[in-house]
Amino acid sequence: MNGFKMKVASVAVLGLATTLTLSGCGTSGKSSGANNASESGQENITFSWWTSPQRTAETKKAIALFEKKYPNIHVTMEYTGWSGYWSKLATESAGGSEPDVMQMDASRLAEYITKGQLADLSSNQTIDTSSIPKNILQLGDMNGKLYAIPAGVNATTWIYNPAILKQAGIQFDPSKNYTWDDFAKICEEIHQKLPNVYGVDDEIDQGAVLAYYAQTRGEHMYTPDGKLAISKQTLTDWFTYWLDLQNKGGCPPAQVNASYDHSNTQESPFIKGETAFQYMFIGEELEYQQDLGKPIEHALFPDWADSDKPYTVHPAMYWAISSHTKYPDAAAKLVNFLENDPQVSKIFLNERGVTVNQDNLKADAKVGDAMLKEQDSVMSQVEKVASPSYLDPPAAGQIGDLLTQIAQQVTFKKLTPSQAADQFYTQATNMLAQG
Repeated sequence: MNGFKMKVASVAVLGLATTLTLSGCGTSGKSSGANNASESGQENITFSWWTSPQRTAETKKAIALFEKKYPNIHVTMEYTGWSGYWSKLATESAGGSEPDVMQMDASRLAEYITKGQLADLSSNQTIDTSSIPKNILQLGDMNGKLYAIPAGVNATTWIYNPAILKQAGIQFDPSKNYTWDDFAKICEEIHQKLPNVYGVDDEIDQGAVLAYYAQTRGEHMYTPDGKLAISKQTLTDWFTYWLDLQNKGGCPPAQVNASYDHSNTQESPFIKGETAFQYMFIGEELEYQQDLGKPIEHALFPDWADSDKPYTVHPAMYWAISSHTKYPDAAAKLVNFLENDPQVSKIFLNERGVTVNQDNLKADAKVGDAMLKEQDSVMSQVEKVASPSYLDPPAAGQIGDLLTQIAQQVTFKKLTPSQAADQFYTQATNMLAQG
């Protein structure tokens, strides 16, 4: 999910307080399972991902199918919420004991590549990439080598609750190319008409939305060689935009924004009916609609049709293999299965982003519901107005954390937008210089 931090399951995901470990085939633990496997000739691999309840259930079904097809391969499943996932993976990888197969995010991919922790898949004969468009496959490429296979693609959009807009008497046309100022006025009007409702969740700390905002001004977050490209003025204007929106009731006050876990769907103001809009990566909104209990709709971000082409096709997440795995063939078989098996694709549908295997994409469309068809349609619309994308630099994850810290100080008015822009620019530049 791209940007600095995924709010939901990446862009980001329904948190479990602690890492959960599931073992299939009757194996009760990772260590004892590995010893037993060595004696029996069975290959044991570990597979980890960040998760939501829906993703967990779907992935368990997929792994059951895999172990049925490959009875000599045992998969130990490890999963947790977004933040816990990266903390655990950093600890494991520091000792060279990262999972054999892992879910990877664009904001972290270059970091793990440069540390030598991901296997080069360029010449891997087990993973079939023939049904993945070349421009999509290249999203996992660095310096001419393929280190990760995109599991799906997505893009950032607004999801919105049409019932709130109708109640407020506001006409909103999702096909219109609104400006950022237009959108702010709509959000402020919602709060004026419905005092207990805010227009949009506060997205001031969301790197994916900031990166898009920069591109509407003809800028990028980073240069292709990994330097900071966004200007201080754009940063200042970004912080000013959300602070003004907060002051006018267009988004919740700082105390509300800081009081809930952004990775927990149940705590979202959008689910509680307290906001009309929220940013979302395509493919992650089904659970929001289920929890809300009402239909939701999509709209592209402001200025989406401008000549600067602010949209990019974003890798929702990747499959990657540890460079330290003892079972590279078994790991590759799992990646190939998750990426290409038609049954697995029908289990996942677009939950890990819009399917990149073109054969499965067509097959899934025939059995998918209205939400899947809308997701495919929105992604198709984005692709028509998208510009090329490239990997975030290794320090992107740290910079995402920095944005969160500084943005919160803006919302609590401990820093002015100008001061926040200066601090962010200076610290982010230093992080990038250190690699």
